[in-house]
Amino acid sequence: MKIVFAGLALSAGLAAAMQAATNAGLARATGLGPALIVNTVIVLLGAIALWLALGAKPTFFPPGAPVTLYFGGLFGFVIVASLAFVFPKIGAAYAIALMVGGQCIAALLVDHFGVMGMPREPLTMQRLIGVAMVAAGAVAVRA
Repeated sequence: MKIVFAGLALSAGLAAAMQAATNAGLARATGLGPALIVNTVIVLLGAIALWLALGAKPTFFPPGAPVTLYFGGLFGFVIVASLAFVFPKIGAAYAIALMVGGQCIAALLVDHFGVMGMPREPLTMQRLIGVAMVAAGAVAVRA
């Protein structure tokens, strides 16, 4: 089953790069605002379809849920807008390498501190070396 999850994570990475490239192209043709609106509408339609397919439970705001758990939309906006803007400026490979580096740093912090209720996974030298290798990869991609 872990291979299926790994495949889904890999697919998400492929989709992120392709999404950024298509959004950057659409932004060149229409402007950044319209490109982000089109992207968001398509994501919203997909999310509604998935919600309906999974049973459409109306529990968007359960009592006691911390407001911080709703920041995902803001983070998604930052990802989509930033990548659509920087792809044509610094190149796809470098932008994605930097994004992956940022994701690794954030993931280490989420794991170490158990942010947003995630299971705690302590910071180790091996994990720090892994992030350093990702950083080296970003430098290599840029060179």
